Amino acid sequence: MTDIIAYLSIPLIQNMFMATVLACVLCGVIGTYVVVNRMVAVTGGIAHTTFGGVGFAYYLMSVYAVSWMTPMIGALIFSAVAAVIMVVCKRIDELREDTVIGSLWAVGMALGVVFMCYMDRSVIVPSSYESILFGNMLLIDSGKLCIMAAVTAVILAVTAFFYRDLRIMTFDVTHAKVSGINVVSLDLILHILIAVTCVMVANVVGIVMIMALMTIPAAMGNLFSKDLKGTMLLGTFFAVVLSVLGLFLSIGINTPPGATVVLVIGAVFIVMLVLRKIVSSGHAE
Repeated sequence: MTDIIAYLSIPLIQNMFMATVLACVLCGVIGTYVVVNRMVAVTGGIAHTTFGGVGFAYYLMSVYAVSWMTPMIGALIFSAVAAVIMVVCKRIDELREDTVIGSLWAVGMALGVVFMCYMDRSVIVPSSYESILFGNMLLIDSGKLCIMAAVTAVILAVTAFFYRDLRIMTFDVTHAKVSGINVVSLDLILHILIAVTCVMVANVVGIVMIMALMTIPAAMGNLFSKDLKGTMLLGTFFAVVLSVLGLFLSIGINTPPGATVVLVIGAVFIVMLVLRKIVSSGHAE
């Protein structure tokens, strides 16, 4: 217990907890739209495309001395472009959405590898592939934490502003069109919100495990509430509580924080599903 208290007094550990809470709030809100609209594959495609942006940023920073092009900005650019491409391609009948997602997923990862291969490592030492793909919460400094807080506030404000229209589009696209809602523009806004959220969450659990934090807590909330707002609140609650529990566990047993958080959330979700099945079987008898 004394060791854990000592750890909590370290600024980097405090940043880790605060960044995790911010990511969990985003996942509880935006993740609800992902789950209800069945956009998990879309999230995966956008998330993995961000790797290309990270590599692109390192390449420009090291070869052309473009100092403002940080890995986070590069990831934001690539994820936003991927979101726009997905929305545009959805309107083309000849293209299957899963094909576009798979293509962006593969190309984004490949571009990241190529860019990082040609960067000048004598100028900049990049984060390891492991920390980029699986996260390293101890790399979150005060500056990055402030950016995450500001972006989180903007995303929540935009989501609140479009909440009514997004709710209508989520449950009945036809009704949304009849109501005069610009479904294409709103769909683009939702994809952009998912893209930006993916970049923020990548700071916590890495690119590979974004989908877990974006979908599992919201899916938990959806088990207990079919109302959109209720699912968001429950999803945020589960994400925050279980993620903080995972962080304490990782400190106690000395395991990677991001991976431990995902494993804790996944394990609790499985237990919930099993208990729900047992209870429903008991009522059926």
